[in-house]
Amino acid sequence: MNVRILSVILLLALTLGPATPAHAQLISEAQEVSIGRRAAAELEAEFGLVGDPAQHERAERIGRRLAAISGRPGLPWRFRVLNTSQVNAISLPGGFIYVTRGMMSFVQSTDELAFVLAHEVGHVHERHHVALIQRDFFFTIVIALLLGRDPNTAQIGNLVGALLNRGFSREAEFAADVAGVRLAHRAGFNAGAGLAFMERLRVTEGRDPSKVEVLFRTHPALADRIVRVRSLLKELGYRVALAPARG
Repeated sequence: MNVRILSVILLLALTLGPATPAHAQLISEAQEVSIGRRAAAELEAEFGLVGDPAQHERAERIGRRLAAISGRPGLPWRFRVLNTSQVNAISLPGGFIYVTRGMMSFVQSTDELAFVLAHEVGHVHERHHVALIQRDFFFTIVIALLLGRDPNTAQIGNLVGALLNRGFSREAEFAADVAGVRLAHRAGFNAGAGLAFMERLRVTEGRDPSKVEVLFRTHPALADRIVRVRSLLKELGYRVALAPARG
């Protein structure tokens, strides 16, 4: 390896390191999309897609309506349904978003599905995936990109595994909830449906946690998220029910 290149890499590692924020722009949008496209292929190979075109069309129609008014409408947005009964949704870098067959059965309205998709669009809009890569994959994916190389298959697989098994930080999840509510509201959906969805999900989580898989298991506690979403909905003028008493 060229000594000069190695020196630059070491300097970046020391000054930016795993805590590099997304706004540092170590990963370009084109690289973000390329990583996301490869991660999408990996995810689809693992779970497969449902065979019903109508389910994909429904997710795509709602998702594109949301993406069009997001802060990143020019991304190659794609919305698909994974063939698994887990109640889950996942976004990948660059605008590749998936909900599961289980999620499609769990939501009770178009507005609830819009909230779920808007939450994932919010992650992409905020470049939370880039922040995660720069923090947790600096010495693999980021270094490869700095050297002008594409991440290898194992590195992409590790990224997909991290998104499935760990998810984002608590702060990122709260930010995506806020972005999701605001985006659904601006797109003309009933954002209040998101609160009903989360309340029902919390009941299901307590009764059968095996059905509420990675996305919601690794996120901040639903009770905390519900409190924040309820407050935001009130700010937006929605009439929401009082929080149920705990105990």
